[in-house]
Amino acid sequence: MRSVEWTRWIAVAALAAVAAGCKKGGEEAPSTTAETTAEAPAPAPEQPAAPAPTTTTAAVPANLPPGVTADMINQGREIFHGAGNCYTCHGMDAKGTTLAPDLTDNQYLNLDGNDYNAYVTLITNGVPQPKQHPAPMPPKGGSNITDEQVKAVAAYEWALSHGGTP
Repeated sequence: MRSVEWTRWIAVAALAAVAAGCKKGGEEAPSTTAETTAEAPAPAPEQPAAPAPTTTTAAVPANLPPGVTADMINQGREIFHGAGNCYTCHGMDAKGTTLAPDLTDNQYLNLDGNDYNAYVTLITNGVPQPKQHPAPMPPKGGSNITDEQVKAVAAYEWALSHGGTP
């Protein structure tokens, strides 16, 4: 019985010593007695807000590639601005940033811009050695989108460079 009480006393003394030795910004640590008032936790550091979900539809160019539908393009738009996180490198308007190219023009750096399947392949495999930008694009842009979602994003990106709107 005495060893249990002795162990508890040592634990309490150790906690008191630690609390007394803790300082925050030159201030004494709060007391461990019942007189201590609870403090609200510090706010979490601000994170950039995710873009609001898109509710409008993309303009659909004429003469879509075989297998591409207007619905795929609109799904791709939602994925581009959402789960795919494509906007983080290509910009909300898809006009490019210092990290990734403009997808709305008809200048193609890493693929044949007329071949829809080339878009699917590029998004699936990424761009390990970009021709004009500082960092590689990981497969699927580093996201966890499915192969079907990749096809939708490819349809959207194809549409952007063929007269569609972001």
